[in-house]
Amino acid sequence: METFIMNKGIEIWQDNALTLARYEMSETEKNLLYMVVAQVKPEDSESKRYQVSVNQMAEINGSVRLKADAYRQATRKLITRVFETTLSDGDFLQAAFITSARYKKGTDIIEIGLSPEVRPFYVDLNKKFTKMQLAAAISLNSAYAKRVYELLCMYKNMKDKTFRRNLIDLKTMLWVIDPKTGKDSYPSWTWFQRNVLDIAAKEINGHTDLTFTHKPIYGDRPGRGRKPVVEVEFAVFYQAKAEPA
Repeated sequence: METFIMNKGIEIWQDNALTLARYEMSETEKNLLYMVVAQVKPEDSESKRYQVSVNQMAEINGSVRLKADAYRQATRKLITRVFETTLSDGDFLQAAFITSARYKKGTDIIEIGLSPEVRPFYVDLNKKFTKMQLAAAISLNSAYAKRVYELLCMYKNMKDKTFRRNLIDLKTMLWVIDPKTGKDSYPSWTWFQRNVLDIAAKEINGHTDLTFTHKPIYGDRPGRGRKPVVEVEFAVFYQAKAEPA
């Protein structure tokens, strides 16, 4: 099986339903998945296994290669990760991302099997899909920044690049609110802004093909007191970068 060679110009695509899906994932898990998605082709069989070089992934990320146990823990968790999303026909889907991870002895290669339920989100694309730069997505250090980058990429080629997201929906998408327990990791707007959105802006702005701004949209509240934040308004600015020679 031929090893995947990444170049800086590679882009990856996914259905918007997956961009907006709810799931929890670490930075390393997300990078492994990005490396797989970059290789998926419509003509691939469902049984195909994709080769990921952890040395190459670390080089793209600009980080030191992790210990073997760290990758094994990441793939073990990735096999158990479940995403939840509403499909275009109104059906609600719960499915896994990958089915297996096989470490090739004496190499830096992990062979990863993609779940047949998630595969269509990368190949059977309609008019509503998200296009991202692989190198930019992998280079982001925060799992939150990666998910925010995906969300912003939905709008980068649209005429109107300003959009709003309901705060609860946004937190649930990012797994700040655990949909199983309802626990909110950052219940106050200040905490959420500082620990999620501001970190995402610091990593994305000036380091990818996008920059963005965000501001809170306040709802009504009877009587005195601080009005609650009900939505977040994003403005996306896209500057296509020339592919390296």
